[in-house]
Amino acid sequence: MIGLVAIYGPGRPLTDELQELWPESSHAYRASRGNCFQGPEAMQFALDRHRQVIAVGSLAAVVGLLTDPRVDVPRGAEVLCVDPGRRWVIPLTHSDSAVELAEEVAGALGVTPVFTGPQPDPGNPPAPGSPADAGNPLDVLTPHAVRYRRAGAGEAAEAAADGRPVRLVTEVAYPLPALPPNVRPDAPEDAPVLRVTDREDPDGEDLLVVPRTLVVGIGAGSGTGSADAMRLLTDILKETGYLRSAIARIATVTGKADHPAVRWAARCLNVPVDEHPAEALARLTVPNPSAAVGTAVGTASVAEAAALAGADGGELVVPKRKSATATIAIARAAVRGRLALIGLGPGAHDLLVPRALAELRRASVVVGRPEAVEAVAALLRPGTRQVVLPEPGTVRNARGAVLDRAGVATDRAGRAVDPAGAAATLAAHGHAVALVALGDGAGLTVPAGAYELLRVPGLPGAPGLPADTDGVPA
Repeated sequence: MIGLVAIYGPGRPLTDELQELWPESSHAYRASRGNCFQGPEAMQFALDRHRQVIAVGSLAAVVGLLTDPRVDVPRGAEVLCVDPGRRWVIPLTHSDSAVELAEEVAGALGVTPVFTGPQPDPGNPPAPGSPADAGNPLDVLTPHAVRYRRAGAGEAAEAAADGRPVRLVTEVAYPLPALPPNVRPDAPEDAPVLRVTDREDPDGEDLLVVPRTLVVGIGAGSGTGSADAMRLLTDILKETGYLRSAIARIATVTGKADHPAVRWAARCLNVPVDEHPAEALARLTVPNPSAAVGTAVGTASVAEAAALAGADGGELVVPKRKSATATIAIARAAVRGRLALIGLGPGAHDLLVPRALAELRRASVVVGRPEAVEAVAALLRPGTRQVVLPEPGTVRNARGAVLDRAGVATDRAGRAVDPAGAAATLAAHGHAVALVALGDGAGLTVPAGAYELLRVPGLPGAPGLPADTDGVPA
């Protein structure tokens, strides 16, 4: 989880934009001059909860906060400063993961990354799995998933860094990036555990990765006090074990987003509120409809139906619970895979756009023609699966039959599979996939599917030049 700090009013627009881009992996803190949550308090609040913090404000203001006697910067914290005028991003700490995050911020916001310390040579990346490449191997989980840090979970992180077995337990589907090869589901039972979940770990010993996929549906009426819904939700979370950090948004019926109880819950959770028309909620099937509610607001369910509507094809995990004045239900959104269409430019590493590098490091599977996959193989994280798909008919044996060898995907008839189809199939099954091609990638197309789709254009290729040239004829 990344902490986003808006340094007063000027920092809020870009802070909100970053949170919209990373809804599952960021938490925003908005400093205000008019209350007790001013700049030093907001910065300390973020540093206490997140290893990586992006502060949106002037460089002087951010540096001033970090040197303020009221702010204690923890050892190992990484802080980035983003210009509220959308000009630059500066990592104020010189670690590889801070540089990588700065490059991703630059690609996301269209700002210029400014590096003030020694940087790795993009044309000569560290060998995958080397100490220079690794850092803490589990840092690959951020910024796209939620690292849930706790005192008893240090053993899993240390084991991953040392190459010792770590057992991966997946309780909630989520498109994880490539993890170190020693982090695997079949690790010994007594190995430290990395658990993908949205529920509390009773023993407090597992390192948790918490996808933010829970949607809280709230029903509130004229007699509901401002704290009533949040009080009920707190009791529900304690009873069921669901984590507060797994909540992504609040949902309710149209016209209730400004209700004091809904507004207070949104402020406490720091999540957005979605409103859904009563007629749309009335069409959803829920386990506990109420005729009285239907007569009053035009839908027989508010909390359950709103939670399901916000979950977009997900499932209800906590049916409605009622207090004297409020109603709460919780749904888990359907987790979709991720498919990035990436243009690699001419193929040289130093001509790769920053966003493309970030997506390649994000992927658990890279799919493409041999020349494209080979061009980026050295940039991939250890454990990234490479699916190499030659042009149809180009890989055959002496008798003319299509070869089925390691690294070449074929169908049951032995024919080579089309890269777009293979990538779409993997993404539809919940994987984080990068489909790569030399050039600008404009020709990459995939069928519509149940996955998140994004495109990362590359520089135009240079026809007739090998991929490792710099584009200048000899």
